[in-house]
Parts: sequence; structure tokens; C-alpha cells
Amino acid sequence: MEHFSYRTCLLLGCLLVGCGDDNNSSTSSPPQSPSAPEVAQGRFVDAAVQGLSFRSGDTSGVTTADGGFSYEVGQSLVFSVGAVELGTVTGASLITPVDLIDGGSSSSVYVQNVVRFLLMLDSDGDSTNGLSISTETQSMAENWEAVDFATADLAGALDTIISDVAALENRTPVLPEAAVARSHLEGTLSCLSSGVFAGSYSGDDNGTYVLWIHSQFYDPLTFGDMAPRTGVTTVLVYSSDENEIYGMPPRQGLSFNRERSFVSGEVSSGAEFSGEIANYNTFTNGQWSIGITGESGTFSGARRAGAESAVYRLSGFFNAPSLGLSVDGSGVIGLDIDTDGNVTGVMVTLGGEEVALNGTLVEGVITVSGSGNSFELSFDRDGTDASNDDALGPVAGFVGTWTGTALSGSVVGTSCKLN
Repeated sequence: MEHFSYRTCLLLGCLLVGCGDDNNSSTSSPPQSPSAPEVAQGRFVDAAVQGLSFRSGDTSGVTTADGGFSYEVGQSLVFSVGAVELGTVTGASLITPVDLIDGGSSSSVYVQNVVRFLLMLDSDGDSTNGLSISTETQSMAENWEAVDFATADLAGALDTIISDVAALENRTPVLPEAAVARSHLEGTLSCLSSGVFAGSYSGDDNGTYVLWIHSQFYDPLTFGDMAPRTGVTTVLVYSSDENEIYGMPPRQGLSFNRERSFVSGEVSSGAEFSGEIANYNTFTNGQWSIGITGESGTFSGARRAGAESAVYRLSGFFNAPSLGLSVDGSGVIGLDIDTDGNVTGVMVTLGGEEVALNGTLVEGVITVSGSGNSFELSFDRDGTDASNDDALGPVAGFVGTWTGTALSGSVVGTSCKLN
């Protein structure tokens, strides 16, 4: 690399034929019952959605407060609100509105309209605490007509439904504009995708990398204005062939589509890393290339940290300034905070060393440690702490210090609240 910044069921019948002296007899064993379907668990998230009906084979129910549902592995999964069907998907651990149609993305009219519909049905009108469809509305919805979510006139299509909800819940339901729904959905998808990833690359050059995805990122110097960007990727690459480290500027590189595709941008040598994030955890179809030289190859990697119980997800960068960018003194940190303030996570050096971290969040300060490394971080959970503005701007995140067995340095990163 040149320099540049089961489900299978069988019904079995056995016919056993025996011959005696003058008597023939035959016996048959009774058919075996089909095996029970394999049932798995998942979550529907557009913010977590409570009150959606779901059906998969013989399994059905209503989503829980965290969007939880059950599905039969190998069977299709249908989501609806009463008689209004939202879409049919293949069961998975995490489903969002972009999964409801082929080629779904945050820019799809169908997807935006589903999000607008769900936001309108939220019983308290506050999407930051999840979306909840009241049991009364769920019952009434059994009598609603089907909705064409591909329509350009969703307000007209939902006129009767909105009137029903208003009368039933004694409130004024608000159907948000498409742009509001898109922004809401992209915020959800970027938080689900955010975190730290690490792996290796090969081809015309070989080495390791660390990549982190920010739900939101503030960088006026890079982006040219004061507005935070959503779904920003940043990468550090270590070429073991050349014993060189390459960095890249942040880039708004996350695509809000069904494939969760991303691009890293150009590292300081001119290369670009692109791929997809399967199940929000594993990189697939990873390709890197350098347009100027024609060098190329592949890469693989996966999420580090990412506890399912997390309420907040944090990802950032640590560095020992005395060494500049280095294999042992530079890397990423990924942390997860649960409802009780317990913190778990990992630090990953650019050279690939991983250290598990554990600690607590107390009065806005995160303290974590592991294997001789300790971090003390000031946590700004909503971006309102002005003392962190120089590093974070108006976005949620953390700043602080790292102390290792032989090195020490600073830490800065972003965070988001998972629903």
C-alpha cells in the first residue's frame, strides 16, 4: 500500500415385512410427529416499538417494551398494526423499517411512510423513550383498512385512522413530515451501527486496522461548518508489510440502507475501505483499493464490545502523544453502559492487542480498567456539557485520560443512547 492519509421436518414411516412358515404378517410403526419449530428472539427498532403485532408460522404475539418478538427460524415474519400490514421479512435478531422492503433505505418513500405512521401512533408523542402503541389502539386497528405505504399522500390515506386515534386516546396525533421521519430513522440506524470494529486486510498490502463509527460527529475543520454529521466513519491502518501507519479524516460514510453499507473514505495513502455490516456486528464484502496505483485487496473484521444490555454505546480513540500514532500507543475504545451504571468494553490497539475493560459510571464519570490499563472519562450523555465543547461540540460523548503500564495519553469519543 502506498502512502496516503431448522428448520427441517421429516415424517417417517417404516414398513416392516416378515415371512413365517405359512403366515405372512406385516407391521408398521406409527408416523413420528413433526419436530417442534426452532423459535428465536428478535427486536423491532425504530426506536424500540411496543405494540406491533407479529406472526411467523404458528408463532404470533405483540412486541414488548424493548421491541421484542419471537419468530420461527426459516419462516417469514409479518409485522402489522391490527389489519394494517407493515411488511414481511426474514426473521433476524434485529429488524428496522429499512428491512420491510427489498432495497429499503431511509430515502425510500415506503420506509419513510412506515416511520411516519409509527411516530403518529406513539401514545406519548416522545420518540426518545421508544414508541408505544396503546392496547386500545391495537384493538381498534383490527377494523382499519389496509394502507398503501408507497403513496405520495400518506395524510390522505391515514385520515380515518388519525381521526380514530384522536377520539380514542383524547389527543391530537401528529403525522410528521417525511424529512422528520428520515432524520429520526437515520439517528436510530447510526446508533445501532455505531461502535468500534477491528480486523485485518490483505491483498497487494497486508496489515491490521481499527475502525469506529460515530452515531454523530462534530468536526468543523473536516466538514466545513458547525453542523454535526450522522453516521461518520474513521479508520487507522497499520501496514505490516511496510511497518507504516496511515490515518484518514472522518467521513460521513454510513449508508442508511438494508445492507448497512459503509465506506471509510481515503486514508492518507489514498486507499478506500468499503463493505457491509451484517447483523450490525460483522463486516462482509470488505474491499479496499487505491485508485491511483491500482492496488487492491479485501478485509474482514467484527465489532468489539456491543453488550445487548447496553443503554449507552460509546466509541472513541486513545493515543499516547509521546509516540505520535503508534502500533502500541494508538487505538480505539468501545464501552457499553447498562441501566445500573455498570460499564463493560474493550480497548484495541492498532497492532491488534485487545484488553477487556470493566468499571462503573458514577455522577458523570466513567472509570474502567483492565490488564494494567485504566481510563477516567467525563461522560456527556446528551451533549449539553459546555466544558466538553472544544472536543465534542454539541454531540454526546466523552473525554478523559488513559494510563497504561508503560504509556499514557488522552481519550476522546462519541456516544448515543440505544432504545
